[in-house]
Amino acid sequence: MLEDINNVLNSGDIPNLYKTEDLEPINKVGRQICQEKGLQVTIMNMFQAYLSQVKRNIHMVIAMSPMGEIFRSRLRMFPSLVNNCTIDWFAAWPEEALLGVGKGQILLKGVELDELLDPCV
Repeated sequence: MLEDINNVLNSGDIPNLYKTEDLEPINKVGRQICQEKGLQVTIMNMFQAYLSQVKRNIHMVIAMSPMGEIFRSRLRMFPSLVNNCTIDWFAAWPEEALLGVGKGQILLKGVELDELLDPCV
């Protein structure tokens, strides 16, 4: 499964995914994009135009545990998980860090919040 996700993130395509009957709607979309961009309408250009749309519009959420050697080896085997993704690391924050961020983020222009700052944070 990660190999397929890696391929989609990297090129927008999974090898041998499409059947012959799937290519007609793909070519229809690709033909329209090629004509809009002034490209020569060829099978290759139509498919590349389609793949560019896939890459532009693909959104995925993948949840994996970052613990241990397994996660590290997966990232080495599937580099698009790092190169083409945003990684959010969720872990417990110390209370001091939370207070520091809360106080540092309250930057409202022209508003006096000094007396409300501590209760808000």
